[in-house]
Amino acid sequence: MKNGDDYYLEVPLKSANFLAKIRILLAGKVSGNVYDLDTGEEYLLLRVESNTGSFSAVVKAEYRTILQDIAGKCFVKAQADRIKDEIKARYGDEPDKKFPDYAVFRNPQNRKWYGLLMAVLLGKLTGDEKDQQEAAVLNLKLAEEKLPALLEEALAMLDESRAFTERKK
Repeated sequence: MKNGDDYYLEVPLKSANFLAKIRILLAGKVSGNVYDLDTGEEYLLLRVESNTGSFSAVVKAEYRTILQDIAGKCFVKAQADRIKDEIKARYGDEPDKKFPDYAVFRNPQNRKWYGLLMAVLLGKLTGDEKDQQEAAVLNLKLAEEKLPALLEEALAMLDESRAFTERKK
């Protein structure tokens, strides 16, 4: 549900009679709490790291799964869409429609691919197999002499993005 620039999501937990209430701000900040539906009170053990009880662990794991699902559907998708929009704006190229799970960009003259945009589990990149969060990854074919200019431009775009996010806070 949208309220102004913010989004709100309520998700019942399967493991208990609890409800997760999540708020997503326009700047991308996510916050949330879990509430006991019987008492209406906030489940405070969600935030206690030293609590190692099995019930608490199940609730925390389910809450984490909800947040990872939001991250995968909202933020990775949004980043991938921004990349696609930038490629279309600069080069007029759209990704192949026959690949629904990733985007392949091709040179219009010779139909050879020059870019592959896909979602990858961070654990595959970091070696931490427990990390199931997705990241948008762009694989580009590029002449080696063009790489320094592209990296410089990408870093400038990241700095611009960080500055914009900081202004929104």
